[in-house]
Amino acid sequence: MTGGFRALWLPGLATTLVAQATLSLVILAGVRPLTILLDWHVFHPHHPLQFYVPFLLALPAVAAAGSLWSRRQGGTPREAALVALFPAIAVLGLILVVMTPLDILFDVVLRGSHTVEHTFCGTAWALVSMVLAPGVALALGLLPAATRWRTS
Repeated sequence: MTGGFRALWLPGLATTLVAQATLSLVILAGVRPLTILLDWHVFHPHHPLQFYVPFLLALPAVAAAGSLWSRRQGGTPREAALVALFPAIAVLGLILVVMTPLDILFDVVLRGSHTVEHTFCGTAWALVSMVLAPGVALALGLLPAATRWRTS
């Protein structure tokens, strides 16, 4: 195996798998999300922000474990940080490259069931609830490791 695969891709994919499995377990356990209703221009009440708090609390440990694995495989601090943030980056790509274009194609163009603005409202919700908040939680898992990286 190449160094990039051992230090970046394998730990990054594993970190993403563990993060998504954690979210699935939280949902299967019946935990209800913390729901915040906003009536702003971007967010409408039918797209409330939702946060699974136990999932967000587990993410720093997932990120720390992934970044530690990367560093032990010879990864640079930058690679370790990418591994820690990999779950949020993967969901960001999924939302922007797959979900939003498919929603526009099927629900706006083909069915005409809602407007493009409605799609972008849903995209904004997804970015905050599924990328930004988990990304911040994942970044918190880097803090202990990052302090050691500067001293070594």
